[in-house]
Amino acid sequence: MRGRMLVSDQDTEADRMDRMYEWLGVVCDEFDIDRELLDAVVPQLLDLTRDVAHGPSRPAAPMTAFLLGIAATRGERATDGTVAAETDTAALARRVLAGATRLQEMIAKEY
Repeated sequence: MRGRMLVSDQDTEADRMDRMYEWLGVVCDEFDIDRELLDAVVPQLLDLTRDVAHGPSRPAAPMTAFLLGIAATRGERATDGTVAAETDTAALARRVLAGATRLQEMIAKEY
């Protein structure tokens, strides 16, 4: 595995994306994360980290993704103030994407 994942100057964008998905699959397996969740959010999260890196701060891009993940796991507040216990893959993906959209809109306005 390791040798196949080394970066080369001759890599195409498709090679880099293939390697990214291969690596993320390894991480999903390591932490028992449903790959379906990852596949649902990759395009928008890549866009978000690009926008952060070219807007507010390059080093803030991975940290923003980290904080977005934490926010998504908190769930949504019910009308009575309690936190909904919704933890299924689709709901988590929707929360990540909603947060990513909100951050991208903020970046578009301010940077």
